[in-house]
Amino acid sequence: MSLSENPLSHFQILAPELVFQICSYLDNKDLPNLLPTCRYLHHAVSGYLHDKTSKTTLKTLLEAKSNNFYGIEFIRKTQNGDADTTIGLGVLIKAIEALLKEKSKAVIISFKVDSESVRPEGHRDLLLSLKAFSYTRPANQFAINPLTANLSPLEVARIFDVRKLTRLNLTFHVNQWNKIPRYDSGVLDVECTEYRDGTIEYRQSLREKAYEEYNLPSPEILEDISGLNKLLTRTQNLEHLQLYPMVLHYKKFRPLGDLPSELEELGNTFKNLRRLRSLELDEFLFHVSFFLPVPENLERLQLKNTQYYSKAWWLQFAKYKFTNLKELYIDYDPVFRQYSMYESDTSFLHRDGTLKTQDEIDNGFKLENVEIQSLERFIYERTHASLFNKHFCFPADLVPCIVRRNEGLEPKIKRALVSRYAEEVVERCRERLERVIGDCRDAIKGELVTDFLEGGFPDDGLEKCLSSYGRYVLGKPRPAV
Repeated sequence: MSLSENPLSHFQILAPELVFQICSYLDNKDLPNLLPTCRYLHHAVSGYLHDKTSKTTLKTLLEAKSNNFYGIEFIRKTQNGDADTTIGLGVLIKAIEALLKEKSKAVIISFKVDSESVRPEGHRDLLLSLKAFSYTRPANQFAINPLTANLSPLEVARIFDVRKLTRLNLTFHVNQWNKIPRYDSGVLDVECTEYRDGTIEYRQSLREKAYEEYNLPSPEILEDISGLNKLLTRTQNLEHLQLYPMVLHYKKFRPLGDLPSELEELGNTFKNLRRLRSLELDEFLFHVSFFLPVPENLERLQLKNTQYYSKAWWLQFAKYKFTNLKELYIDYDPVFRQYSMYESDTSFLHRDGTLKTQDEIDNGFKLENVEIQSLERFIYERTHASLFNKHFCFPADLVPCIVRRNEGLEPKIKRALVSRYAEEVVERCRERLERVIGDCRDAIKGELVTDFLEGGFPDDGLEKCLSSYGRYVLGKPRPAV
């Protein structure tokens, strides 16, 4: 489209006085949104907006104070790190007054809001007024940063000037990926004949048939994905990000299939957060198999509640290089097993509903290798291999893979990892011994009878018995003659 065909071009040839006149009809909700539209409007409107907000911001704050403003916490911080620990509207009013009188070089306001606190129109108007005020000031004079919000990503972008944010702690509700009739728990109704009498392979074929029709994401969750993408597109100065998506997902198995374009776009946006240094993600983001690619400059990554992650997620994790990552923290919720799946198929399925191989059932699935090589610290919460084999999806060889590839691990961290892994190996060995002693008692007794008849009685048959048990523990019973 040429300049003459662009509708904005007609607006751009107007005299600034006419632009100011038109802008005078816009309120604080709409006026700031003109600035990022184009350079011309930013240049034309910023001066007008500066004058208008300087006159109205304090008036709005004082009105909010007189109307018993409540529900939003904020604190004033200065550029050198000093902070007024008093939380209240009076702190903000004094800070703005000092800034307008040019007695303060920097005012950084930390906000904590939720959906209830911004619901009253007066509260929302106040925040929109501060957003307009923020648009008129450079970051070294005024910024709303950091921000802790229990709001949808789109609401955060609408209410706050997020361009200056360097810290964001965001909790938001997420819609279900999709619903599958009679398959909401990932399995068929336990009362139906097919589930009760069919083989695991047959029941799995029924799942996959249902997935073919219902594995596409719902329109509602696509809106959630687009909303977060729009917010992150505007927060290019983020250095620290905490995401807490909230979704009801117990027993929800969904194969991801082809990656929706909305998730691809979100991944690309996220990789472009070039200033991001720290990321904390609680549970999974939108889908148990969606791996969020992190930007190259990320140095610290904390993943919480990894019991929800699928095998597909971990395989993508293993292939990702994490170029500059120094610290990796992984934990899970041990209480989750109380809500885990108790149907008979639990031990045969990964978190995304795909079948486990027999080796994965017996020993857990393995990554075999990871690409990350830059770690200095790797900490994960204690996991019990047999528990994860039955209910979760946690790589059995994660620690050996990390230790082998990351030579820069701190010695104390490395020793703690190796010690914990050795303890888990000993525990798995004990469990297998107990199982073999019970399952193979008669077989080993038969072997000993044969040996004693052919070779006579040794002074102590205990060594021969232990040797036989050892073969069974390692899965190497004596071949038939």
